[in-house]
Amino acid sequence: MNAEHLNDYSYLDQIRMTEGTEKCKGTFLEIFRKDVRRAATMLNDDRLMFPSLYILREPILQQRAQRYLNSRNMTALQIANRVKGPKTPGANSLSPKQNSAYPVLKWILETGSAEEIPEDDYEEILDVAASVLITVHKDADILPLVVDLIFKRNRDGRYIHDLVWALFRFQDPQVLKLVAQRLVSSEPKDAELAAELLNIDKTDLQAVRGDGKGRHEGYLHWLEENLPYLYFTQETFQYTSKPTFCAVDLERKYLQKGTPSYSKEPISSLADDENESIAAFQQLSFEEKKALSDYSQKICSKSVPAWKEWLHAPVKEQIKTAKARLEGDE
Repeated sequence: MNAEHLNDYSYLDQIRMTEGTEKCKGTFLEIFRKDVRRAATMLNDDRLMFPSLYILREPILQQRAQRYLNSRNMTALQIANRVKGPKTPGANSLSPKQNSAYPVLKWILETGSAEEIPEDDYEEILDVAASVLITVHKDADILPLVVDLIFKRNRDGRYIHDLVWALFRFQDPQVLKLVAQRLVSSEPKDAELAAELLNIDKTDLQAVRGDGKGRHEGYLHWLEENLPYLYFTQETFQYTSKPTFCAVDLERKYLQKGTPSYSKEPISSLADDENESIAAFQQLSFEEKKALSDYSQKICSKSVPAWKEWLHAPVKEQIKTAKARLEGDE
């Protein structure tokens, strides 16, 4: 710890960072027994980080010091208790209606992820905080922090499944862009995890086996092309060892009917000829669907009249034309 930055931290944080957890506990207990008011002031310091409050939970309870806590710290301890057991006090503190918990959850995640304590309970509290901030409060500001935490834990071989689930529940392409930045990492575990989360092997990129910069640029190009047809699948590591977190709706890409929702939704209000085309399209193999949807995107971007003419042809002729043109461009 750089000495010149120590003053940016509370006194209890300074003790914990420089002399360790047990020294921090001992210092708090010693001061509390001599001067309760001073001990309460140290606990309620605005600069206090969640890791220090977390490791002082037992001393606080032993000394019945919780009555001296400010609302932030009291709510934080209630959240920690809520995570550890459903019958503990403050069981409703994570309810969507409890908006007072929002800044506390953010404080827990922002200060708690800076110096994680390698304990299952502690990590679960951070996971829950991230999940509520993303799924209930739709907080986009914490996404970079959550991505950092996922890759940091992965490098240490620690559990990431719940954080990954929360991240992709945001259902927005900015999540994919944040993860894609790790493709250029010099840390092999980062690049490998990024490729896995983005399902790079399913994007059919020319730069899949290239260097990190090439993969990153190739993925962003693929993402821009497929953005109108992208949807998040809700698959997770909890149910499959190799989930596909987002995919391209090939039917929408084939008909060039994008959606801004990034969720899988049926295509409504189709014309009769479009209904015929999509019915035939649905009978094709995945490879044929992909070839048609890719070609549909390509020809439509060049000439809408030519695209409409191609789309009205029988599907077998569409496939023949698409394969010939796509192979000719390789």
